[in-house]
Amino acid sequence: MRVSCLTFCAFIFLVKSLVVYSQEGPEIRKSSFKTVKDGFKVAWDHVREGDNYYSEKGKSFQDAYDEYKKAYLYNSNDAALNYKTGVSAFYSGNRHEAAPYLIKAWELDNDISEDVLLLAGRALAFQGKFDEAVEKLEAFKSTIGQKYKSAGETADRYISECKAAKELTKDTLRVEITNAGANINSDYDDYSIVFSPSGSRIYFGSRRPLNPNSVKRYQDFKPDENIFVSDYLNGSWSAATPAGGSLNTELCEVPLYLSRAEDRLFIYAGYQGDGDIMVSALKKGKWKKPEKEQLGITSSLPETSISFSPSGEEAVFIRSSGNKGNGGKDIYIIKKIDNRKWAKPVNAGITVNSRYDEESVMYSKGGDTLWFSSAGHNTMGGFDIFYSVRSTDGTWGPAVNAGYPVNTPWNELFYVPAPGSDSLFYFVSDRNGGLGGLDIYSARLLPPPVIIEPEPEPQPAPPPPPPVVVRDTVIIIKEIIQAPPPADLSVYLTGRISDSETGESVMARIEVIDFETDVMVATTASSDIDGNYRLKLPDKKTYIVNIRATGFLSDMKKISVGADYKKDFVQLDVPLVKVKVGKKVVLNNIFFELGKAVLTKDSFEELDKLTGIMNDNPTMKIEISGHTDNTGSAVINARLSTERARAVVDYLVAKGIDKSRMTYMGYGP
Repeated sequence: MRVSCLTFCAFIFLVKSLVVYSQEGPEIRKSSFKTVKDGFKVAWDHVREGDNYYSEKGKSFQDAYDEYKKAYLYNSNDAALNYKTGVSAFYSGNRHEAAPYLIKAWELDNDISEDVLLLAGRALAFQGKFDEAVEKLEAFKSTIGQKYKSAGETADRYISECKAAKELTKDTLRVEITNAGANINSDYDDYSIVFSPSGSRIYFGSRRPLNPNSVKRYQDFKPDENIFVSDYLNGSWSAATPAGGSLNTELCEVPLYLSRAEDRLFIYAGYQGDGDIMVSALKKGKWKKPEKEQLGITSSLPETSISFSPSGEEAVFIRSSGNKGNGGKDIYIIKKIDNRKWAKPVNAGITVNSRYDEESVMYSKGGDTLWFSSAGHNTMGGFDIFYSVRSTDGTWGPAVNAGYPVNTPWNELFYVPAPGSDSLFYFVSDRNGGLGGLDIYSARLLPPPVIIEPEPEPQPAPPPPPPVVVRDTVIIIKEIIQAPPPADLSVYLTGRISDSETGESVMARIEVIDFETDVMVATTASSDIDGNYRLKLPDKKTYIVNIRATGFLSDMKKISVGADYKKDFVQLDVPLVKVKVGKKVVLNNIFFELGKAVLTKDSFEELDKLTGIMNDNPTMKIEISGHTDNTGSAVINARLSTERARAVVDYLVAKGIDKSRMTYMGYGP
């Protein structure tokens, strides 16, 4: 029998992120919803199904959102339907899609629900529209916020988050962020990463089912947490499997910290509506049943995170503060007295602990920095990743936001550096574009762009100065004329990267390559909030621009900036095509010798672009479809089209693409 327990993930997000005043939501009335007879019955069935899911007895907001969107095709001007569609989108992980529905609901009926403007403001923030979000939140504050004190305080909090987000997005980190992929992530929440010291294995928590018969919790229809493992083999992470031994029990288990000797794994174990830190020992290659930790940190309040300093003389952990501490869950520090005893835990103080929740704390490799997540300080929204540097007197400095795009208006937690690397780290986020719920991401800090400056032309030596004659003269300065600074003659490459189907923003890596030398001279990343990017071109010449994004076909553009180019920017907007099974992509500029299956040199650039796409998507398999013109017999054209398709495959194989990933077929004219 499964013990009723508070899941680790649920405990983290017990912080009330939103005030909702209408639990059931406004009623969608048949009389106002019906417009014409055709299509009404089917649409109304979708409304009723959506209402069932939306109610407390429903399965999920995602199911409600799917049903309401179908009903929306029949009548998009019903205020109650717009409101419930927006709320369902917001709470189903589609927050970035909620704003249009909520705003329209309010425009159709200002009294549709007391929380509509609050929700709309939050949804706009997830789209990166921070000024519009503040406008809606201020409107909510001036009406409902006057009626309920807590509502006004909630609005103030979200307004502060929007202002912080606007400032933080002005200074984008040079970092490449990649979803860890389907071998690690699932449709469920995946989080709390723990590396082995060598970096060859990770342990993490997941709410995916252990088997088809896994019991799902009545609160959210998801299984409890269990510990999974994945090994780094041949350049990629293996498919995650449940941890062996006795790590996974009838409780809710999540890994927290692995000892350097890899013989003790600290875990969170939840039970009876509570949770504590426990330890599992590795004996004869198998993990034993977790037991109570011996540091003396277990209390009547839940503890959810722990990390040890490199020396092993100090530890930090997270504890719910109850009525004490600085509010919510706080970071506590405990120090070793001797080889077997530890002092009493001490609150880390207001420089790191905010009035809201802190979570997922850990030491840096050197032990002089604390990394943690917080729902307070200057967060962009939800939990953000922060760090604090230890001062010379042993105290911890003020919390510093790790910056955008690591942090976003979504939740970011569980920062952990990859062993053996100073530039690679992992974290967890529920941001848009993941596989579902919380996903694990890797992030690599990028080096400064390589900018090749032209060598200055030799200048003739200046003439010798005239002889200095000293005279007894008084000089009166009547006016100082300051020459304007020299004009900036630089040319910038700017633009927006988007999804070709939806128009939504895409975070992509943009690489600028010198056409003559084939050397990359600049690189940057587009914003995942608005898709925009901007970088400085080192000189006026011809470049190849590569655009790459996870889950999309790469693109390559050629730009030429002549010496007489007058503008200070080159606009390059690129819609990327999402990788989908069955997606057809036309390769332009593929040329063959007349009547033959021999590629011309003019084809190589386009085929090299396809090579890059295959390298960026190592699991992608393709079919090369060959076609010819209408000249000649159908039989000859069918054979020629097959031979030409095979010639393309042979070229890609020569470029290092595995032949098993490609098939080819000739279709004639």
